[in-house]
Amino acid sequence: MTEVVPDAAVVCPGCGRPPGDVGGFDDARRRQRRLAAIARAASSVADAASLSVTLDVVAREVLQASHLAAVQILRVEHGAMRVVGKAGFTDADDFAERLEECRKLGARLRFVEAFESRERVVVPHRKAGVLADPHWAPLHAIMGAPDWDTFVAVPLVVRGRAVGVLNAFYSAGEDPNQETLEFLDAMADQAAMAVDSAELLARSRHEARLAERARLARELHDSVVQQVFSMRMHAKALRAQVGSATPDQVRGVADELLGLAQNALADLRGLVLQLHPLELAGRGLAAAVRTHAESLQAASGVRIRIVADELPDLPTGLQDDAYRIVQEALHNVVKHAQATSAVVSIGVAGGTLTLEVRDDGVGLAGEPRPHALGLVSMRERAQQWGGSMEIGNTAGGCRVLVRMAVPEGRS
Repeated sequence: MTEVVPDAAVVCPGCGRPPGDVGGFDDARRRQRRLAAIARAASSVADAASLSVTLDVVAREVLQASHLAAVQILRVEHGAMRVVGKAGFTDADDFAERLEECRKLGARLRFVEAFESRERVVVPHRKAGVLADPHWAPLHAIMGAPDWDTFVAVPLVVRGRAVGVLNAFYSAGEDPNQETLEFLDAMADQAAMAVDSAELLARSRHEARLAERARLARELHDSVVQQVFSMRMHAKALRAQVGSATPDQVRGVADELLGLAQNALADLRGLVLQLHPLELAGRGLAAAVRTHAESLQAASGVRIRIVADELPDLPTGLQDDAYRIVQEALHNVVKHAQATSAVVSIGVAGGTLTLEVRDDGVGLAGEPRPHALGLVSMRERAQQWGGSMEIGNTAGGCRVLVRMAVPEGRS
């Protein structure tokens, strides 16, 4: 359902077409452009890692395929709106701040009405009204720059909820017909899916961080805290024995204290290494992985062999993500694989960093759960560097294979 104030369907009385439409051939070409724009926008939504980049692409596609002077895509988060995609506007970086000033002055925000009602709003000759209204004074310079007249606001709706608005500013002399409005609806759907995907990704990352914190807390409690508690008890026993115990008895308690302290220190170093692996190792990815493997092997009994080429100078962020991937893969080997040994291979060739973790365990009982937090985290880290992750059974266990693109000039 569309709210129109007043009638927005302006057509030629002789041919029934919108002004500027010169025939069926132009109609066909315009439809082809719009279909191509929808396809390109859908591809951008599927492939892009950045929401702002994706929605800028969607805004440009809308602008190029229609008789529009400008396009805005606004996202709503926690009751606040911000521009996340635009085309045709210049010097509009502070648009959201100026818009808030207009709202406080009492300006009527038609796109807010579209968002709240989840229905498209069409307002012919909107520009003249905005520029004549003192409530819109903070935005007169920005809104007055493009040559536009009619305004259309289309809500971004996904899974029954509004997540933003697509604002279309039609060029002077052009008025939207049903076909162009349906095109805007289709592009708004693509923008809504992009926003929804970004929210789901952010949520999964937040959950992964919470899970990692919980794991570290468990490890601190199960190892370091327990050992420090034992040290305290031994220290009390040693104090009670002073004056009555033999030197051998004192030496025995002292040796126990020393052993507990060394174990607690090793566990603490291991946990800190997990938090800042490359900074502590100081020698790059391969050295950090070796240090972690040695600690894990000592704690679990699983033999871990590292096979690493001489690596070039890699970006710290890439090394950190690669380390985290190997760390999670080895954690899964120790926890689930029932393996006696594992091999980690690291190499760079042809601008690609390759990580492989193999074990001799029982393998996967079925398809890996795609939404498991560990796997989600590994896959996202790889995708941040234009890479991919494969996991599956081999003849003698399980294999995780990750490829990550090395930025040009760093391989």
